[in-house]
Amino acid sequence: MSPRAAYALAALTALWGAGLLFAVQPMIARALLPPFGGTAAVWTTSLLFFQALLLAGYAYAHRIARLPGPRAAAVHGGLLALSLITLPITPDPPAAIDSHPALQLLGVLLASVGAPYTLLAATAPLLQARVAARSPTPYRLYAWSNAGSIAGLVLYPLVIEPAVGVGAQTVGWSWLYAGFCGSMALWVLGSRAAPPVAPVGPAPSRRARLLWVGLSATGVALLMSVTDAIAADLTVTPLFWVVPLLLFLLTFVIAFGARPGGRRLWFPVGLLGLAALVALQNAGWRAPWSAQVGGYCFGLFAGCMALHGELARRAPDPGRLTAFYLHLALGGALGGLGVGLVAPLVFPLHVELPIAMVAAFALCVGSAWRDRPPQMAVEGPRLLLAAVGLALAAGGAWPVVKRLRGDVTLYRSFFGTLQVKRYRDGMLVNLMDGRISHGFQRMGARRRQPTAYFVPHSGVGQVLSAAGSGRRVGVVGLGAGTLAAYGRPGDVFDFYEINPDVVTVARSDFTFLADSAAEVRVFVGDGRRLLAGSDATYDVLVLDAFSGDAIPAHLLTREAFGVYVGRLGAGGVLAVNVSNHHADLARVVRGLAGVYGLRWRRVRAKAGSPLGVYYSDWMVLGGEGETGGGMVWTDDFAPLWPILK
Repeated sequence: MSPRAAYALAALTALWGAGLLFAVQPMIARALLPPFGGTAAVWTTSLLFFQALLLAGYAYAHRIARLPGPRAAAVHGGLLALSLITLPITPDPPAAIDSHPALQLLGVLLASVGAPYTLLAATAPLLQARVAARSPTPYRLYAWSNAGSIAGLVLYPLVIEPAVGVGAQTVGWSWLYAGFCGSMALWVLGSRAAPPVAPVGPAPSRRARLLWVGLSATGVALLMSVTDAIAADLTVTPLFWVVPLLLFLLTFVIAFGARPGGRRLWFPVGLLGLAALVALQNAGWRAPWSAQVGGYCFGLFAGCMALHGELARRAPDPGRLTAFYLHLALGGALGGLGVGLVAPLVFPLHVELPIAMVAAFALCVGSAWRDRPPQMAVEGPRLLLAAVGLALAAGGAWPVVKRLRGDVTLYRSFFGTLQVKRYRDGMLVNLMDGRISHGFQRMGARRRQPTAYFVPHSGVGQVLSAAGSGRRVGVVGLGAGTLAAYGRPGDVFDFYEINPDVVTVARSDFTFLADSAAEVRVFVGDGRRLLAGSDATYDVLVLDAFSGDAIPAHLLTREAFGVYVGRLGAGGVLAVNVSNHHADLARVVRGLAGVYGLRWRRVRAKAGSPLGVYYSDWMVLGGEGETGGGMVWTDDFAPLWPILK
């Protein structure tokens, strides 16, 4: 095979493999959202998995690139053939979520995509290592590879997800992977005569290698923490996974495709991006969704451009190319491990983003400072940079400090972050999920009074205040247990709650459950799945299962409503909390009501409190009201853009 043909085939294979590598990430995580409760941790844990397998793939590429061509071709071709046995990649989720959901999720991911993903991850460094024997610019293939990654990410939310169901997606991806294996095998056979490239010059110092790892780890930490911040107030959806990841990859394309002299220009832009992240952290959910998405994405892009510009500037000679990528993958895996597993165990609040911002600033400043001209004055710039760093750290820490003030108890798990705050010597207790209040209770003589979004004149309050006894009431989402205050003797209230910490809080910090006159039962698990496996029927079924202000998309689909309607008795009522700062969820509920022939009415209310005004918005289905209108979400298709305010 001629050098030109070999390079063209390598470029095609790099594009193909990278497209598959990154299209499968949102695809497989999207398939696992419903069985794992639709929580944002599904994506952050998946990113950790993908970063770990990227490290495995790069380590494999580093090793095999040192082998003679014929032997490398035999090994890699054989592994590609063996990986076909694992197809199709359709995941097999567990029947129930246990006390270690993150480990369960990692196990499912490993069984479904572990082998293909590892070999795909090895493609880019392996191709570049062999091309380096015939081309002086092997790093250009890295830009081509990232361009393929971007293509895969763009096609998934815009073309694949809207047009094809999840099951068909995984089967189609499997066929494309089989085609990739053929292309890669052809290239391996054609390039088996190419000798490995020997390193040139002295090996990079330990400090240089640690800097590679640190810059890469910080970039991944920024990616994961920014994606988590976006999901906290909007929804867990592939669209908001793909956009940050797309920008992250774009920074690699620009950094490794740009001229070396222009890479330092991104440092001041990176400072502006970090400042934008600080501002959004302090604004919280009050910022419009467009400002949140735009600001977070700009901050991520600018910060990663500064980090990856430094990486590109410090890339070694082509003979050490695979070692360089191995260090980058190690950094990515460490960043993913820190945000995905270590931080939830160590920090009771989300502090990963402020830490990543400070680390990005410190690494970029430290890297640039080492290479400053000898004649450059030191004292003035050093003081200025120190002041900027302190301001950045203070701005990022302030939202955390505010949440820790006063009498507060913190809980954090795979399913989110809870905060119980007590005021007035414990006579007022408030439950925060993320940055949103999910209910409060007045202690003392008024402790049995419903509050917040559940007052008697709210939609659900009107339903549960109606005359009747011996009612069976099902509630998806426990919160503080406020709705138990409507229980009467002879009633049965069944609460379905996926987060065990919420159950602990409702029983230890609030008294709504204990004070209820009804028989109260609490079932731990995903409400939709528990209801689907139950034969219970309810007079009233309440859907109130938000995490922070994020939309529980998998609970608002046609398939989910089929489960709810099946659990309603004759004359039963379904009450859905559609209160949201950023999305018109009522439009979705109207569409679903039309699918199942349910009449609906919408009840908006507000209630004053010592903590401010609580605005509630409920849809009540099954009683007298209006019909028609709306849109229909399904498990395969739940677009967010049409309902954003």
